[in-house]
Amino acid sequence: MRHGNKNRKLGRKSEHRHALMKNLCRALFIFEKIRTTLPKAKEARKLAERLIQFAKRNDLAAKRHLYRFLPDHKLVKVVCDEIGPKFAKREGGYTRIYRLGPRLGDGAEMAILELTEISKPEEIEKRRKLIERRHPDKEDAKKSGKEKPKKEKPKEGKPKKEEKTKKEELKEDKGREKRK
Repeated sequence: MRHGNKNRKLGRKSEHRHALMKNLCRALFIFEKIRTTLPKAKEARKLAERLIQFAKRNDLAAKRHLYRFLPDHKLVKVVCDEIGPKFAKREGGYTRIYRLGPRLGDGAEMAILELTEISKPEEIEKRRKLIERRHPDKEDAKKSGKEKPKKEKPKEGKPKKEEKTKKEELKEDKGREKRK
């Protein structure tokens, strides 16, 4: 019996489940609204609300705790500086869940998980571009002087024609005879 076990297993092993919750919370803090299945949304809500509690404190220990679940310094800064202060006067209820009905493919109950205090779309887009940017653009690399040298391909003589097998030649001959 599963007495006293408070988390849903979601059909995953513990490591996969923890990674899933981290990714859902990361997406929630970037986009402020995500679409997922209802059980996943209910589990992600628990973690997201706990992380917002830490973000409201906005001290070094809280940032380090957030970094355990959101391993991205830019995102931790956004959560502490932008999202946490929005909920300063609230004592809970930082997220809401809307049910959407069953998914067409497998009938799974879908839901939208969103923060109760939503930012303007321009701010969300700006945040997404800041955080989702993994590799610097080529222009940024040129400015910093860290452009990777291109590998030169060794020049070869004339390219060799691919040798056709006898079966392929017979098929081509038969095709030509049919056309005539």
